[in-house]
Amino acid sequence: MPLGGERDDLSARGEELRNMFNRARAFTEELLRENERLRFRVAGLTREMEQTAGKVPAAASDSVAQLSARVRALEEERDDLLGRFREVEAMNRDVAARHQEIEAQNNHLANLYVASYQLHATLNFGEVLDTVKEILINLIGAEAFAILWVDERNGDLKREAIQGMGSSVPEKIRTERGPLQRAAAGEPFYADPLPDPLSVDVRNPIACVPLKIGTRVIGVIAIYRLLQQKERFQPLDFELFTLLAGHASTALFSSKLYERSEKKLSELQGFLDLLTAPSP
Repeated sequence: MPLGGERDDLSARGEELRNMFNRARAFTEELLRENERLRFRVAGLTREMEQTAGKVPAAASDSVAQLSARVRALEEERDDLLGRFREVEAMNRDVAARHQEIEAQNNHLANLYVASYQLHATLNFGEVLDTVKEILINLIGAEAFAILWVDERNGDLKREAIQGMGSSVPEKIRTERGPLQRAAAGEPFYADPLPDPLSVDVRNPIACVPLKIGTRVIGVIAIYRLLQQKERFQPLDFELFTLLAGHASTALFSSKLYERSEKKLSELQGFLDLLTAPSP
């Protein structure tokens, strides 16, 4: 898909979430107004019942049965209003929780849109790698991970960037079996539940995201440990993985091709300069 189409799609999704958020906010405000109206109604009925009860001994000409019936009717109406009031309060809590969830999702998608724009804003391979690392840390909550490139000659994985792993990730990894081999073949992997965070195995990450251009896998993002405050992957993380894989793979592949073409162009220009240089 062209870059403009991808941005339009992200923009449309962001607009859809903003509209959903505005509708949820309007509905919440309407429920709050209804809540307040019911509060006033209950208070008014309580005062009316007190006033009616105070009139019983003084209004000897009125029928005690009529006053009692009126009190019972008011009590029933009050109980009905109190029941509706509790229902509205429960709905308010549900809407408030949904509002927070939508706000969090909207914030994540807005951050992803900015990050996606940054991915395609440069053709410098190192800058693209740094942007991918920022996305993994700030949006996914990954503490230790590696970005690996598939060697076209033998299918091995070559280390391009690491975070929080020290020197435990070798320069090249053979993809004989396990999650890395599955990811190199195009199949993502996510561990659930997560293993002990103290035991990190280079060949057994907790998540593997294949970076694909069409059906061709060009690299793998391997996550080994999440931040301490994050206990497991959330549903939104999987959507972020999918979007990240598409945008990161395109940006990384394009920047690497550009880097190689610039190097070859520089070498060719040097060769042409040598050929066209005047003879001594």
